[in-house]
Amino acid sequence: MGEPAAVPPPHEPSRRRARWGLRTLGFLGLALLAIVTSASLGGHTFGTLGSLIFGLVGAGYCSVRGVRDAVDRGVFDMVLDRRPRR
Repeated sequence: MGEPAAVPPPHEPSRRRARWGLRTLGFLGLALLAIVTSASLGGHTFGTLGSLIFGLVGAGYCSVRGVRDAVDRGVFDMVLDRRPRR
């Protein structure tokens, strides 16, 4: 009899890149909502102040991760006049 058919290697689904810009906008939206809510209440409460801090810290974290990811992928190489990495 013939040899068994070659089994192709298991295909791993490609992971989507994280969308750090959209996450940053989401956190900034949370911070804006906290500011609007506190303005309508006449002052900050524990929830609105916590949401504001959480939104600003989250937006800062996502911004830093997004820039690092872009630098690792070589997005800024054309701006810095470098040859792209292979």
